[in-house]
Amino acid sequence: MASSETLLSDLCAICHVNEIKYTCPRCGIHTCSLPCVKKHKAWAQCSGVRNPAEYRKRADLATPSSIDQDFNFITRVERSITRADENALDRKIPLAPARQLRSVDARPKVDIEMEKRGIKVIKAPKGLSRSKTNRTHWANQHKAVMWTVEWVCPDEEKVIGSALETRTIEEAFVNTVGKKKIIKKRKLSLEERAQGAGGAKKLLQHDTEAVRSGGGGDDKASSARVNGDTADRHDEVAPPPTKKDPAAGLYFYLHKPNTPSKVKCLIPLSCDRSLQNALEGRTVLEFPTIFMKDERPAELKPPFITEEEYKSRYGEDVTVPGSITLEDGEVEEGEAPALSSDVDSQKVLEVLARDLAG
Repeated sequence: MASSETLLSDLCAICHVNEIKYTCPRCGIHTCSLPCVKKHKAWAQCSGVRNPAEYRKRADLATPSSIDQDFNFITRVERSITRADENALDRKIPLAPARQLRSVDARPKVDIEMEKRGIKVIKAPKGLSRSKTNRTHWANQHKAVMWTVEWVCPDEEKVIGSALETRTIEEAFVNTVGKKKIIKKRKLSLEERAQGAGGAKKLLQHDTEAVRSGGGGDDKASSARVNGDTADRHDEVAPPPTKKDPAAGLYFYLHKPNTPSKVKCLIPLSCDRSLQNALEGRTVLEFPTIFMKDERPAELKPPFITEEEYKSRYGEDVTVPGSITLEDGEVEEGEAPALSSDVDSQKVLEVLARDLAG
């Protein structure tokens, strides 16, 4: 019981009768007994457990009470882990060995597989069409890399398609470029046949009008001529193309990036070689570019040269650092644009000299 001279701030915050004996670790309220502590927890919905993340001033960190609080917190965590392990053993739950950490690689699956194959992929700056066109990914269904491949035909026409790395060069070519070429030829054949049938129809209409206008004596001759011309024109129409080998007579080359802009280094490829084997240990810009040429490797014309000739001319591994192949008309990274012919170089030097002097 408090005396008459006891201050109100020294009394219990719950009963306001007895002097304080306890302090709540959570909220700091002062109480005098266990019943008052229970009433405080019920009224204020307080757990009574100190908050380890509570802010403390820097001056309070090196005090004995602060060290005791940290020690008690660590001990409580260790005790909880021990109890959880004992509970798991009692329930016969298998546990992983202590201190065994799983190494999780956050990289995409396709990047991991390319690293295993020794394929170096140079990423183009975001926003360029080559970066937007790249759809290379890991195909879970086939357990292989689905490559985006750029095919450059002998007539400089570019076709971009997708091909599994397990496909051979010839199979990938036929599935993308070959089918498009066959479809294109078939369309041209159908257009020629339609034009031939239309011409014969117009000729038949013209001769019929001529017969009606007064050429009665030549009806049979005109009719025979019309029928004969129609048959001749029908025979001239080329039949639809058969499914021949579209890759016959073509030589395939893999383009090597990061080379001087005045040459294009090509690596000869075998048609029966898989795309995976062809790209192992190679460097590509976003995705591979494969040229199709009518010339053999020894017959390539400038600016195209083979990798063997490139190494003999420029060295074993000479690349242009930081340079990539951009769109047509754009300046390569690390390469200065040429000055226009109407710019006076002497005036430019004078302006630079004045700037440096001033």
